[in-house]
Amino acid sequence: MIYKWKISEISDSQRITDLAREAGIHEIIAQLLVNRGADSPEKMKKFFHPSLDDQHDPFLMSGMDIAVKRAIAALERDEKIIVYGDYDVDGTTGAALLYMFFRELGADVDYYIPDRLKEGYGISITGVNYALNNGCTLMVSVDCGVAASTEISYGKSRGIETIVCDHHEVETLPDAVAVLDPIKPGCNYPFKYLSGCGVAYKFAKAISIQLSKPALPDSYLDLVAIAAAADVVPLIDENRILVQAGFKAIAEQPRAGIKALLKTSHVDQRKLTTGQISFIVAPKINAVGRLGDARRAVELLVTDNEEVAEDFAQVLENENTHRRMLDERTFIEAQELANELSLNGNRNSLVLHKASWHPGVIGIVAARIVEQYYRPTIMLATNDGVIKGSARSIAGYDIFEAIKACSDLLIQFGGHKYAAGLSLDPKNLEQFVEKFEYVVSSTLDDELKTPVIEIDAVLDLNTINGEFMSMLKQFEPFGPQNPRPTFLSQNLFLSDARILNGSHLKMKVKVNGVTYDAIKFRNGETNVRVGDRLDIVYSLEENHYAGNIYYQLQVKDYKKSK
Repeated sequence: MIYKWKISEISDSQRITDLAREAGIHEIIAQLLVNRGADSPEKMKKFFHPSLDDQHDPFLMSGMDIAVKRAIAALERDEKIIVYGDYDVDGTTGAALLYMFFRELGADVDYYIPDRLKEGYGISITGVNYALNNGCTLMVSVDCGVAASTEISYGKSRGIETIVCDHHEVETLPDAVAVLDPIKPGCNYPFKYLSGCGVAYKFAKAISIQLSKPALPDSYLDLVAIAAAADVVPLIDENRILVQAGFKAIAEQPRAGIKALLKTSHVDQRKLTTGQISFIVAPKINAVGRLGDARRAVELLVTDNEEVAEDFAQVLENENTHRRMLDERTFIEAQELANELSLNGNRNSLVLHKASWHPGVIGIVAARIVEQYYRPTIMLATNDGVIKGSARSIAGYDIFEAIKACSDLLIQFGGHKYAAGLSLDPKNLEQFVEKFEYVVSSTLDDELKTPVIEIDAVLDLNTINGEFMSMLKQFEPFGPQNPRPTFLSQNLFLSDARILNGSHLKMKVKVNGVTYDAIKFRNGETNVRVGDRLDIVYSLEENHYAGNIYYQLQVKDYKKSK
């Protein structure tokens, strides 16, 4: 794939020079900090050492005072509370958090996670009936609920009131006791990018403040950190505070379920990264929700018994192995369909349908198809006579609005700019495919069709040493709006190049007599030879082998030097 390289502009070179001098740091480090808004020694200190004391007051969130009052009343009246979570990582961690929190306060509490295939996303009538049949009078939803007007009204008519903890956007709010959502209309909460679990934590925090136990929910920050990393929310401001505190808790004393999950994942709890959560740990939690019963993920997270935790962790491991097999088979079939569409014309979108595809994996595969073909993509499967799908977009293009423009052909749809879900009658499939292509072709700017690599700075490889890498590591946790720094180094001499495992390009590059290792994963065809001069875009990794530390360039793209 051809990429466009975009080097970040230096908005204030004098500020960078001043910060480097005042803080005693390299100018490249100062440039990275200024680009992330940490443009003074004071802001740098807060960026590198975030404190829980710098959290925003939870009562700034619209509806919080009402929600807290209702929750405390339920506690005082010994009402039965049910926590209703979504089936993904954000929902299951949030459900586990509130379940354990209310249990710690002595509440009669249960939890419910819907069946993805039978009930779909969000609060379902089946779930509300479960709560009714079990004597619940207060339902607290996590990572869902803001769009469940019908279901919440149904529950209210039968004696169940609802508090919603969500982070999704909706135009019309449900008839709930309170809707806690930092992005709902009229909410002035200063940070808009909390995960669903993060909103649940703020709710628990507010209750604890009211009960004069303000530190009580902080024991669940490990769950908040995992949710934020898995849900790919911006890791700035309050999320940076919560994730760093959560990772610290995992490093020092992980709860039984997380300890078991990290053990089966071969991840060192003391060196946990957001990347390991996103690509190794989170898929295992998600797998049980995609293919089976997501309650097992909550059971893993709430147990104190290490043997039970290890058993559940193995269940998640097995489910994820099955999920990967389904992924790979579905991806190969989706590639074949995408190639057929490409041969039939230069399409601006990909809508791929196969009745037998598993609805639980098509979202993952859609993301992989976007990565390969770089076009807005919808993957569709048929379930009980209805076609259901997952959509994924490219940078800068609002796929939700494109789907909305085709809503006359859909049963229902929902989502946001880069990811959405939809369902339709099979008789409308062909018309939907063509209308969606027409809408995308009419609204997709040509410049968006080429992926862009954002480069933080041009770096002389001779700059890399232990002190420089130590400073880079302090930028963690990495994520949206604080990505792992990406550098460009130019005119590097290629001293060795070979293919590993049939697809990865392993290289050695030399500068001023010093050799550096570099690797480009899933490189495809290679067009370089030893002796070439290359410009390489990469991020830096520190590797440990046989007691030694060495640095490797993880290559994102390369070109022959001009």
